[in-house]
Amino acid sequence: MPIREDVALSQISTFGIGGPARRYSRVSTPRQLVAAVLEAKKNLQYYLLVAGGSNVVFADLGFAGLVIQYLRSRGGVEVSGEIIQCEAGVSLGRLITTAIKNDLGGLEAMSGIPGTVGGAVVGNAGAYGQAISDHLLEVTIFDGKIERRLTKAECQFAYRESIFKTPRAKHWLVLGSRFKLTTADSKVLTQHARQIIATRQKKYQPGLRCPGSFFKNVLVADVSQRALQLIDPAKIIDGKIPAGYLLETIGAKGLKRGRIKIADFHANLLINEGGATATEVKKVARLLKARVFKKFGIKLQEEVRYLP
Repeated sequence: MPIREDVALSQISTFGIGGPARRYSRVSTPRQLVAAVLEAKKNLQYYLLVAGGSNVVFADLGFAGLVIQYLRSRGGVEVSGEIIQCEAGVSLGRLITTAIKNDLGGLEAMSGIPGTVGGAVVGNAGAYGQAISDHLLEVTIFDGKIERRLTKAECQFAYRESIFKTPRAKHWLVLGSRFKLTTADSKVLTQHARQIIATRQKKYQPGLRCPGSFFKNVLVADVSQRALQLIDPAKIIDGKIPAGYLLETIGAKGLKRGRIKIADFHANLLINEGGATATEVKKVARLLKARVFKKFGIKLQEEVRYLP
């Protein structure tokens, strides 16, 4: 397992933020991932597991231990009828493309979402009415001792949540997932996927240094009646209040603090204009959360994760 020293985490982050990792290694298969983690534990070394580098904010001080990045550029996807078995290090985009080519639907609305399948499973990623968990059958994990499989129910999926984000699963490794999709016309799926990507590119312009949507949309079920009276009903989509809508109403669009700017075309996008720090990000996040709470009484929650 090749090890590099003092690698800037900003280089593997879509946000372009993060200090140096004292040691860094990239692995591409479940076996290599397990071996790397077991070796780190054997040597009593702190380790941090990352994937595609989206949806995270790395610390300004970096990480004093070993950063293991799990990415697979080739292979790792097997199709059998309506069943797809996919390794966690495969990009979500490649999984979706493979499904479409095999006339399988159920994932195409997530086209254009960056990151890996493993990361998508951990965060129960989704978009436009679809979530990665919708058609998921089971997840293969390494629990620190053995490799085993969890059913969909055991994964405890909720909106942008799963058991993998709980303390219980702190040392679990997501190795792969199995999906059962639905038969569909690949031409129709391709057209839908292209429309989704075109829509996303208006928001996530190529080369934009951002982690993706910063805050989670808000479940209507979690909001008080008083707060709902302040919300335009037309803005509620699939039982959720878009965080971008809430942020827009408090004047977030175009707001700039230090080297962090809120996109003037979407209020839930924090952009690194160059040389921004995690400290600046957290300061802006606190400001936005305070303004939304003051106006609506709603506590926004980050969709991004602060690491370590």
